[in-house]
Amino acid sequence: MIISLDNSKKETTGFLVMPNRAMPWRQQLVFFCIIAAFSLGIAVGFFMQGLTLILPFAGLELLALGTALYVSAWRGGRREVINIDKDAVTVEIGHDEPEQRFEFDRAWLQVVLQKSWSSWYPSRLLLRSHGRQIEIGSFLNEQERQALALTLRKALRS
Repeated sequence: MIISLDNSKKETTGFLVMPNRAMPWRQQLVFFCIIAAFSLGIAVGFFMQGLTLILPFAGLELLALGTALYVSAWRGGRREVINIDKDAVTVEIGHDEPEQRFEFDRAWLQVVLQKSWSSWYPSRLLLRSHGRQIEIGSFLNEQERQALALTLRKALRS
């Protein structure tokens, strides 16, 4: 998902790039609790009838589901903020706060959409300048990545 950050002074142009999330974290917790209650209810019913191995396997199943939901939510919280100033381009990457910060000279920055060697793999959107490069939007689908490349090129020209 690409969100344009408007500045009232029009001195800088900004973009917020983040993955598309199916559900917010709280809804994922509610979903997990409903599934856990249903699964444990069935497992306890079979446990009471003497099938003792049902309960540990239900617990392992819920542990795997909870881990998958947590990893999905954590990866969905990634943010990339791209600010284009009159002289510089800064990219901040992180979750809740910037964990990495990259700064490039605007005049020398290249926006490169590098095609993959195989049609099975997606392209890569790279920002290059003076022998340094970073990949942005790796979590975007192909159409969003192409739209971001086009938008960044337009913003750099203006």
